[in-house]
Amino acid sequence: MIKIDNIKHFTSSFLSLISKTCESVCIKVDQDKIYSVTSSGDNTIVVFSTYKQSNDLQQSLKLNVPDVNRLNRLFCCVNDNNIQIEHDSNCLRYKSKSVRFTYHLLEDGIITIPAVSIEKIKKLSFDHVFEISKTDVLSLIKGSSLMTDADKLYFYVQDGGVYAEITDKETQNTDSYTQLVCENFGDVEFKQMSINFEILRILSSLRFENVRVRINTDVNVLLFEVEIENIKHNFICTTYVR
Repeated sequence: MIKIDNIKHFTSSFLSLISKTCESVCIKVDQDKIYSVTSSGDNTIVVFSTYKQSNDLQQSLKLNVPDVNRLNRLFCCVNDNNIQIEHDSNCLRYKSKSVRFTYHLLEDGIITIPAVSIEKIKKLSFDHVFEISKTDVLSLIKGSSLMTDADKLYFYVQDGGVYAEITDKETQNTDSYTQLVCENFGDVEFKQMSINFEILRILSSLRFENVRVRINTDVNVLLFEVEIENIKHNFICTTYVR
């Protein structure tokens, strides 16, 4: 049996986020957590999501979910908030007095898991750290609606603050929108870095106050961290190379 405490929180802040990056996903269940590794269509954004949850398991379970959005909608039909799900060899079963469902899983090897080592990412030394508020994330998305051909997000330091610019500096005559996202960054600087703007659209679906951004200039990786109670999402973004 798989136990999930607070199914509403699980669906709105864990499964819902996963569905923003992929359709099918391999979700793993351990004794102390439920987690997954997914990626955007162009593999420039890898998402490592963890839901802290205790389960009395003899060994880890692998759930090959063919349609995570459909599974999420099924869980939203459940009336109880703390539930237990039966795991069979190829399906998940839930039964209560008011709701019952069976959801079939895929066999191993069908779903592609991103080829990234989360442990190596955790061991990286990040040179710079700053935070972006949810308000600024939404403002940047609003500004992006005015940019018809820009899909890159640039970060750079100017006058002690971190700025985010939406444009495409590799294409001529491209409009731009720039916004201060961290005012008191200090005297340190880092070279301008560009990533896929899609990261902000994914982040905007979550409820949070601030997202922490860590930068590694050696391997050109930006790590966005969001924590919501017992959930943690790590967004690993590789920069575009000029």
